[in-house]
Amino acid sequence: MDAQRALLDELMGSARNLTEEEKKGYKEITWDDKEVCGSYMVQFCPHDLFVNTRSDLGPCPKVHDDKLKESFEKSPRHDSYVPRFEAELAHFCEKLVMDLDRRVRRGRGRLAQEVEVPPPAPISGEKSEQLSVLEEKIKNLLEQVESLGEAGKVDEAEALMRKVETLNAEKTALTQQPQNDSVLMLAQEKKMALCEICGSFLIANDAAERTQSHITGKQHIGYGMVRDFLTEYKAAKEKKREEERLAREREAEERRKQKEKEYESRGRRSDSADRDRYRDRDQDKERDRYQGTRP
Repeated sequence: MDAQRALLDELMGSARNLTEEEKKGYKEITWDDKEVCGSYMVQFCPHDLFVNTRSDLGPCPKVHDDKLKESFEKSPRHDSYVPRFEAELAHFCEKLVMDLDRRVRRGRGRLAQEVEVPPPAPISGEKSEQLSVLEEKIKNLLEQVESLGEAGKVDEAEALMRKVETLNAEKTALTQQPQNDSVLMLAQEKKMALCEICGSFLIANDAAERTQSHITGKQHIGYGMVRDFLTEYKAAKEKKREEERLAREREAEERRKQKEKEYESRGRRSDSADRDRYRDRDQDKERDRYQGTRP
C-alpha cells in the first residue's frame, strides 16, 4: 500500500487530493527536485555533522525532509539515483578531507619544529652591580651563620639562613631572562599530540576522560563519518571496476571461443565439400574410362 501511494505521489503529486482552492499558492517539492539535498537522501549531509564546532559549515542551502527521504527510499527509481547522489556526496567529502589533511600536515610540521631557546642576553651594568652587592651580602651572612653555629646559637643561625634564601631568590630573579612568547608556545606544543582523524591538538598522555570526550565529540565523529564514507565509496567503485573488467574479459574469451568454433565448423564443411568434389570427379573419370572401353 505504501509503495502504491509513493508511486501515485510521484506520478500525480502529493497534492492530488487537495481542492482547487487549496492548490492555489501550493508549491510541491519532490525528492528529485534540485532544491532537495541528495546527500541527505542517501547517507548524510556534511552540514549537519559539525554544528557549533570550529568546523561548522553553516546550514545546508538545500531541503532536508524525512518524508521526502522516505518517498525516495520507496521510489522505483531509487536504485538509479543512488549512484548520482553518492557521487555528489563523495565530491563534497573529498574537498573536506583535502582541506583537513592540509591542516593536519601543517600541524605535524609545527609539532616537528625544534624549539630553539635563544642564548641569554648579556646582563646590564646595573644588574651586574646589584648582583655583586647581593653576593657580598650572602657571603657575609654565611660567615655569620657559620660563627653562630659554632657558638651553638641555632635559632639566630636559622634566622640568618632564611635571609640568605631570600637573597638567593633575588639573585636568581636577576639572572633569569624572560622567554619569548612564540618560543614558549612552541615548547608547549611539544607536549601536544595531533588527532589524525579531525586535526585537533590534544594534550599528550591526557586523562582518559578528556581523551574519551574528544573521541565522542561532534568534530571527531563527523570527520570519522566523512573518512569512512569515502573509504567505502572508493572501495565499492574499485570493486565495481574490477567486476566490469572481469566481465569484459569473460565476454572477450567467449567471443574468441565462438570464433574458434565457427572457424572449425567452416573448416569441417570445407573439408567435406572438397571430399565430395574429389569423389564426384573420380566417379566422372571412372565413368568416362568405362565408356571408352565399350565397343
